[in-house]
Amino acid sequence: MGYRTRQGDMILECLKAQGSRHMTVEDIRAALRDKGESVGQATVYRHLDRLVREGVAVRYAGAGGQGACYQYTGCGEDVRAHYHLVCSGCGRMIHMECGLMDEVTTHLLEHHQFRVDRFRTVISGLCRQCADKRS
Repeated sequence: MGYRTRQGDMILECLKAQGSRHMTVEDIRAALRDKGESVGQATVYRHLDRLVREGVAVRYAGAGGQGACYQYTGCGEDVRAHYHLVCSGCGRMIHMECGLMDEVTTHLLEHHQFRVDRFRTVISGLCRQCADKRS
């Protein structure tokens, strides 16, 4: 890893502590505030960008006005790529590992020469609870 600072170490430890849970910048700032640490938004973004470049964290694009989420991956280790479903009603992000989607990804590569980035693929719609509320 590159240049390290106390704040950068705290941000990394915060991500590590969450395991596979995604965290937004505000989630990270709130967790640090709970520990009595005040870290500015720009500082968190700067350190997260560095962690993503180094392969220590993965950035998942937000959808429907939601901010990006970040997840600890380890020191350059691959995390299992998966698809994301985002509810446009409540904003909840759902991880999805699906053989059918893997087939679609393979089809897109073989027949359309298009490689899908599963870390950034977000399918928007309504979760069951939000769909039931609208019915």
